[in-house]
Amino acid sequence: MAEPMISYAWHAIQWQQLAQLHEEQRLPHALLLGGAPGIGKLRFARALLATLLCEQPKGFQACGACQACQLHASGSHPDLRELTPEEGKRQIGIDQVRSLQQFTAQSAHRDGGRKLALIHPAEAMNAYTANAVLKTLEEPAGDTVLILLSHSPSQLLPTIRSRCMQMNFPLPVREQALTWLETQLGGGDSAERLLDESGGRPLAALQLFEADGLAQWQRQDEALAALVAGRKDAVALAEEWQEQDSIELLDWWLRRLSSLIRHKSAGQPMTTDIWLPFAVLPDERLHGFMDEVLSVRAKLLRGAALNKRLLLEKLLLDWQSMLRSHV
Repeated sequence: MAEPMISYAWHAIQWQQLAQLHEEQRLPHALLLGGAPGIGKLRFARALLATLLCEQPKGFQACGACQACQLHASGSHPDLRELTPEEGKRQIGIDQVRSLQQFTAQSAHRDGGRKLALIHPAEAMNAYTANAVLKTLEEPAGDTVLILLSHSPSQLLPTIRSRCMQMNFPLPVREQALTWLETQLGGGDSAERLLDESGGRPLAALQLFEADGLAQWQRQDEALAALVAGRKDAVALAEEWQEQDSIELLDWWLRRLSSLIRHKSAGQPMTTDIWLPFAVLPDERLHGFMDEVLSVRAKLLRGAALNKRLLLEKLLLDWQSMLRSHV
């Protein structure tokens, strides 16, 4: 049997909106689902795909038993395509988009059925692939529905956003997220800390737990403090950190910077006291360094061929220099 279509309680409103549009036969040919990563958008999108493919839906929910549901569950439904960066890559390739164009030009295998495509994350498209997808959005086949999933819709081409019905997925209410996370963890007292460290994103919090992320972040916190205190060398630390996933490392750094800025401006508590001495930094310096980290992150996501060790060395030396001039 298929999983419940409304996979998380905090998505009930969005699901009801789509159910009503479907009942009124006003479901658009292109949907853009936007919101922070780690809140369940992908599972929502796949549940929607299953419902639209189902041959015997119960209300606005796939039956889980028909041939279409079985094909979808096995990942072999001929009227469904999913575009995501290939293994080891951060961007969706132009050949993948060309294959999608060929797919949308064909008729659905089932009479009266739809062809469905899911692109995620949509910001993994570069200018060439985005413009190729735009052609499909501008001239959609009558039986095709495209679903774009984005963690940052503002990064997409305005022309792509304008041709999609946009649906926002905010962070879930804290009580809902905490209850769900505590259930997944089977008790314990780490759920609140995990949720706080993950910015209120329950799936990200669960992933952090499963990867022993709190311990890893603690080691990174201590390493930065040791760097500023002169107990670690920037070059050696860059060598040590280059084995880690670059985006995950930069995301940790950005979360810590954001937390520090909120602490300085609104008196919000830090999740770790190790960063409290860094509060002496002027706001403009913090924002400037945050922009530098964001710029590096954006280049990596675009697939730029950067020397990871040199990249980390520069960030660490800049951080060390900035802190030493104020601590």
